[in-house]
Amino acid sequence: MRIALLGADEEALALVRHAVLLDGHSLVAACDVGNWLDQLAALAPGVRLEDNWETLVLGSVADAVIVARGLTSQARVTGFDDAERRADQLRKLAAAAVPLLVVAPACEAIVGFEIEMIRRDVGGTVVPYAPGRHHPALARLATWLMDSGASPVGPIEQILLERQQGERSRGSVLLQLARDAAIVRRLVGDIRAVSASGPPREAGRDPLGPKPTTLPPLANLSVTLGGQIETPVRWSIGPVVDHEGGRLILVGQRGRCVLHMPAAGPWRLELPGNVAAEIDLQQDAPHVEAEAVLADLAQRILDPRPSGEAAGDGAWLAACRDQEVTEAVDRSLARGRTIELFNEQHTEEESFKGVMAMGGCLLLSATLVMLFVVAMVEGLQLPLREMGFWRAWPLYVLMPLGVFLLLQLLGFVVKKEAAPGAASGPAASLLPGQSGLES
Repeated sequence: MRIALLGADEEALALVRHAVLLDGHSLVAACDVGNWLDQLAALAPGVRLEDNWETLVLGSVADAVIVARGLTSQARVTGFDDAERRADQLRKLAAAAVPLLVVAPACEAIVGFEIEMIRRDVGGTVVPYAPGRHHPALARLATWLMDSGASPVGPIEQILLERQQGERSRGSVLLQLARDAAIVRRLVGDIRAVSASGPPREAGRDPLGPKPTTLPPLANLSVTLGGQIETPVRWSIGPVVDHEGGRLILVGQRGRCVLHMPAAGPWRLELPGNVAAEIDLQQDAPHVEAEAVLADLAQRILDPRPSGEAAGDGAWLAACRDQEVTEAVDRSLARGRTIELFNEQHTEEESFKGVMAMGGCLLLSATLVMLFVVAMVEGLQLPLREMGFWRAWPLYVLMPLGVFLLLQLLGFVVKKEAAPGAASGPAASLLPGQSGLES
């Protein structure tokens, strides 16, 4: 498979390294890689540096594009904010049905939902990659959560995910939370509630009053997450005590098991009685994760999900909802209460209904105000009623209502047919028998 790279960072470079060295794919093009060009050239001497990323939209340059989180600042050249530019890149690539492997989180949740709607419309492929999400240890823990008889600590009563991190700026903390939300989702299913606690709030501040002008620091953030199952999850972050990384603790009726997740080195599962269970935890887990996500990308290109189907908890929609969890943190801190996430399905039809509902409410409110004015003028026999334009007041009331009713027909005019499940565009070159996919 011919791969192109858009942007560059450690995670994306690890994916490219695995794809080129172990899976036999080829890196043919790179855009916006900045200071990473030398490393890419050493990894793939034949890589071509593209000055214009929009050549990737054509689909003839590469069979799939790996999109990194790392951004090369182009604000002075393009006039666009770097985050806005990346969102525009994702929209255009998704609209062109270019298969994408995106290092998550890549954009705001609202932008991600928009990209998901585009993906469904064109029948495209967008696969997210959250480091740690595909680790083989999580499958084992998920089994214990679902089957208490198989759990060495009995029924699981709570889950604790503790992070020790040196860099605890707002961006770094929210990035880690988004990626850990993908891990939590694999254990407890869809996250439906977020309750955050951080610095103590100012005494006497009205939670319904004006929003604070500055966002609170998150260096010691603690978040309680509620999922599809009743087992509560508590996530926290703090300074580095022994080593940077995290601990995933499952607390059961007969003790607890701890999954040690160092930032560098293999993960280790510690069972009750100080027994370290490293069997089944593959020491080369980063390569296992890379292999899993690349295999998922290839499979989705060859056999795309039907348009409208929620394609599992590893799909782009789930990554958008993980980002939505992080965006609920500031709302929870500001309001001092739990924020519910409804995990609704975002579609163009539902968006159109929402816009029409808002427009209808505004129009009805304006109509009521107009009728009140008419009643005042006619009831009090004001001089205004003698003017020529006033005599047509029934038309002024009925015309907006008629326009609103006509706008309802737009739902039928702009409605698109569902995209077929068969691969099309760039994906067509990867169908069995074609030369695009190299094993």
